[in-house]
Amino acid sequence: MRVILTFFKDIPVLFRTYVSPQILHDIYQLIVIKAKRLTGLFPVEVHVTEHCNLNCKGCNHFSSIAEEGFLEPAQFEKDLARLAELSKNYFSIKILGGEPLLHPQITDFFDIARKHFPSTVVQLTTNGILLLKQPESFWLSCKKNKITVSVSQYPVKLDKKGIKALAKAHDVKLIFNGTTAEERMCKIPLDISGSQNMKKSHRKCPISWGCCVTLRDGRLYTCCIVAHIKFFNDYFKQNLEVCADDYVDIYKVSGKGEIIDFLEKPFPFCRYCATSKTSFAQRWGHSQKNINEWIDTPARPPAGG
Repeated sequence: MRVILTFFKDIPVLFRTYVSPQILHDIYQLIVIKAKRLTGLFPVEVHVTEHCNLNCKGCNHFSSIAEEGFLEPAQFEKDLARLAELSKNYFSIKILGGEPLLHPQITDFFDIARKHFPSTVVQLTTNGILLLKQPESFWLSCKKNKITVSVSQYPVKLDKKGIKALAKAHDVKLIFNGTTAEERMCKIPLDISGSQNMKKSHRKCPISWGCCVTLRDGRLYTCCIVAHIKFFNDYFKQNLEVCADDYVDIYKVSGKGEIIDFLEKPFPFCRYCATSKTSFAQRWGHSQKNINEWIDTPARPPAGG
């Protein structure tokens, strides 16, 4: 009964955070990770590019302040081969960034992912801006490898009819996620002092349930923030520390059970997230690369105070 109540506690957070056709699918994933059941639908995200062409304010992946960077297909293959050794059926793969279509070898990642995960979902997550500029070989590779193209929507101009027509012509599954409304961003403010209660922060976190588990350099992280915090640290000359207890080394575990056990628990980096001050439906805009877009800023005193 306690486990069931935990499901219902987390479900409202999903509805506040995401406006998406996949909401029921996301709730199902929540139940799966809590109950430790077998599924081929539990996603692992991989950045194939660090930078992006959209420059979103307060990006939780820090792509708007990241230097240009591309993942080597050889590293991707090495890590996916190991992940597949742990389970070919439990994990699915999300290829994203940054903006993944900026990678000149993007279709190589489709081939590699499908090679090691022949029967689970392989998804490309993109903002869609570059889809109409992709060559015929891109769409043929999507079809061959059964890639689901998922477009994360933003309040930017996008030829959705043209994209739909291309996907349909090539028999490629296409979904549009999120909303084009300007109030569509979620801010989980960082506490650069690291003074948050780790357990409370994790419990109140809207992304701690497994929606953005990230694989990076052979390490699995519970969320995208800790996985990519190096870009925040580098750009703003900060030192939000990531330690060995903040991730799972996929080369040191013996099975997926150890990974699931880790993903259900708080981890030291949670002390840097002021999750009780999470803001939903924040206005989307272009980043000014100001640290206040990411941190928990103190309230200003009243005028004349």
